[in-house]
Amino acid sequence: MLVSAVLDPSAFDSNCFDDLYRVHAEDLLEGLEKNGVLIVDLKNILEDNLAERIYSVPTQYGQLLRIYFEELLKNRNTRIVEIAVSLNGSRLSSNLLDLAYHLKTNTDADALIVSDASLEKLTSDQKKEEGIVLLSEYRNSDFEKDRRGYEKQFGPIDTRPKSEVADLIIRSIRFTKCLKFYDPYIGRNNTDDFREGIAYILSLWYEHGFFASQQGIGSVEIFTCKDRQGSIRGQYQRIHQNLITPLKQQFPWTVDFFIKEDSNRIFHARYIETEHAIIRVDRGFDLFNRNGEFKRNFFTLNMGESSHLRECRELPDANLDSTS
Repeated sequence: MLVSAVLDPSAFDSNCFDDLYRVHAEDLLEGLEKNGVLIVDLKNILEDNLAERIYSVPTQYGQLLRIYFEELLKNRNTRIVEIAVSLNGSRLSSNLLDLAYHLKTNTDADALIVSDASLEKLTSDQKKEEGIVLLSEYRNSDFEKDRRGYEKQFGPIDTRPKSEVADLIIRSIRFTKCLKFYDPYIGRNNTDDFREGIAYILSLWYEHGFFASQQGIGSVEIFTCKDRQGSIRGQYQRIHQNLITPLKQQFPWTVDFFIKEDSNRIFHARYIETEHAIIRVDRGFDLFNRNGEFKRNFFTLNMGESSHLRECRELPDANLDSTS
């Protein structure tokens, strides 16, 4: 699904560039736009220095690079994560590599992308660890191979180890401050199986979410549609009693739900939406068999469906006083 990276601005110094280095740099930024998040400091020190270097790269190497970088900035709400950082009073602006390294280790990002000179410095300071990637070797790095793999359809979750499915979900929700669940059929019958699936995802967020676990920041929204056959008030009560109240008792965040009117039946598929990803869930959130194993289901990255989900959210709320 998603990968996360911190960029060392010196990796984009103009004197590093030749034709091959340009390709590595373009692949990096293009990949982050597709299914990655760029982690920067809250004061934008890394981002500003990165921008300064990218715009200083000669046009023959930097034209496409600037386009990809501007796409990241244009989509910063979905592609960029800002983290508050303190380095014990150091002048952060003069310690860009230390700042980048601190962000990588503090957030457990997948990669820190560095220049050759920065790698030498980290090695001499005994700060070499997994996930430090040379931009000059980016195309062949494990990080890029993983990114391409996560971009593809994951396959049925019941054929994968549970740890692998958990990793897939964690990657999708780790840096978000809000989770939205979409399923048009909630509360029409028993909600227990639905609640079990939602609680499983929220438990991973509670344990591994950067903001949700460390800072207690988070909100949950659940969207469904009015039952065409049953009572709207009965549906509301079932959802509130059997789903929302138990989730609020189990987790520290606000949990809101919305029942929508959908006369044109545009709301059909199920989704998880975060600030950085949209995951289409093939058969819904009834994830488990009675033996605790996963049912046949598919989780697919669908970044292009944000406008559809906005339409679903903007459907009129169902009238609780309606008798139909």
